Amino acid sequence: MIPPRSLLPLALFPLLASAYEYLQNPAVGGSDEAGWTEMPPVPGADLITDWPINGTDSTFTVYRSSGLDNSAITRAIIVPGAKARDHWSYWITMKNILNYAVEADPSIDPNTISIMSPCFLAQVDTAGAANSSTLYWSKTGWFAGTYNEGPNADDKISSYDVLDNLIDHYADQSIYPNLQEIIFAGHSAAGQMFQRFPAVRTSTKHDDMIHFIVANPGSFLWLAEDRPVPNDTCQGVDDFKYGLSGNFPGYASGIAKRYGRSGLVKRYLARNIHYAHGTADDGPGDTACQAITQGSSHLERGQNFASLLDSLSTGWPSAQTVDWIEGVSHQNQDMFNSTALRGCLFQTATTASTGTKPPQASTYATTQDPTTSDSNGVFRPSTHLTGIFAVTFSLVAGTIGVILL
Repeated sequence: MIPPRSLLPLALFPLLASAYEYLQNPAVGGSDEAGWTEMPPVPGADLITDWPINGTDSTFTVYRSSGLDNSAITRAIIVPGAKARDHWSYWITMKNILNYAVEADPSIDPNTISIMSPCFLAQVDTAGAANSSTLYWSKTGWFAGTYNEGPNADDKISSYDVLDNLIDHYADQSIYPNLQEIIFAGHSAAGQMFQRFPAVRTSTKHDDMIHFIVANPGSFLWLAEDRPVPNDTCQGVDDFKYGLSGNFPGYASGIAKRYGRSGLVKRYLARNIHYAHGTADDGPGDTACQAITQGSSHLERGQNFASLLDSLSTGWPSAQTVDWIEGVSHQNQDMFNSTALRGCLFQTATTASTGTKPPQASTYATTQDPTTSDSNGVFRPSTHLTGIFAVTFSLVAGTIGVILL
């Protein structure tokens, strides 16, 4: 049995990180519902409000570590906020955890690590956080890859286009000649973003250096057509963002047509993805019926998705890991501050899975294995499984719950 990982309570940071200033979250006007009225300054970070995005005259906003020598940077950590869009808070949390990690392990050099928080904003944030040229999306659309809603909706800039832009920036050897790894670290809504984006992004020569941390997502992009908790009255249960049958955002429509389900799944399984689940995260998260077919809580959906990967004919993907963070609920600080994720973030992302998967009353195994399907997504019967969850979904009207992430 793998022993549980230790956690450092964030309350101890001021005592332990004595060589560094412990950063407090600033008071910020507004709210995630009414809209943020400012993007607060953060010590140690440059607030860049005119980040250029290809294909538009509009701009984007990021927080990025300041005062670093680009030629010394070997690792970039990209960590957006979650549903509340308090992106500055996530930069601060990651910086505080880095400071502690350096105190605990002097071999970690903070001058080689660039932290960036991309700021995906909503229309309500134009009250002050966004300027007249700032790209914004719907409150929940940005982590599903939808096109921007403003300032010019005709631009059709997907939030995934922004992620591609950030990859291109850090992978540019004329700017960062010694960069070795790009780590996308996402919790909750951002975890959803970083679980879906790898399936539909265009492959590049930089793929080996790109890693995705998917922590406590509210729901998953399910790879197979069947579900652990079938509901044949739920409409669109296998449509994107919950599945691969159709309704893809504009960013992904071309690649989905080109590869079909099995092609998308094979690409996805080759991505460097590191799942992390708090063993006490039993909140419902996304309450839409499509999400509930994956399980009743964040944790149960994570358990079922891990079972899905285990049950594939190809076995658990060699490029992917899963960490079970003992005793942690839906808390980004404690997730990123776990021993496993600190190592993944600041040392090497190619680590082995750790922790113990909590027991379940029943174990899900797909009987519609997407790795045994034809290239156009037509399924052949699986020859290696006799699971109990063979389901055909009828697309009839269903009840969709409120999305809570």
